[in-house]
Amino acid sequence: MQPQFVTKPAFTVVGLAIKTQPMTPEIPALWQQFGPRMGEAPHLAEPGVSYGLMDNFDMEAGKMDYMAGESVTQIGELPAGMTSWQAPANTYAVFEATLPTISQTFDYIFSTWLPTSGYQQAAGPYFERYGETFDPDEPGSKLSVYIPVKKTT
Repeated sequence: MQPQFVTKPAFTVVGLAIKTQPMTPEIPALWQQFGPRMGEAPHLAEPGVSYGLMDNFDMEAGKMDYMAGESVTQIGELPAGMTSWQAPANTYAVFEATLPTISQTFDYIFSTWLPTSGYQQAAGPYFERYGETFDPDEPGSKLSVYIPVKKTT
């Protein structure tokens, strides 16, 4: 499973955020809350596309921040209970996954690919991108996992 490399400019995501542990049931529960609210944020940059952003990892506590949201062209008035996150411009290693394989995909990225790739994780959140054709009720529906990377020196 080799990634594609993409350079993405800085972008802003508006959505619902929690502090949680990786791969916990709290993440699908957050999507259950956010799904019906998709489209509430003004100035959507990519209608029909959603993001699951992960950042601020505390390895000792096993916690991270996770946001289910949508990208916007500018921050307007935030819908009730929502917040915004800025993702800096980065080069990303992009991996394809499905919901049933997402845990194995992350395991492969961090246990197998990254240590032998000639890249290291760069600063900034990594994220799942759920495109216009993604269907959460279809197990084979594809999503993309973006990991910010830079060449090792």
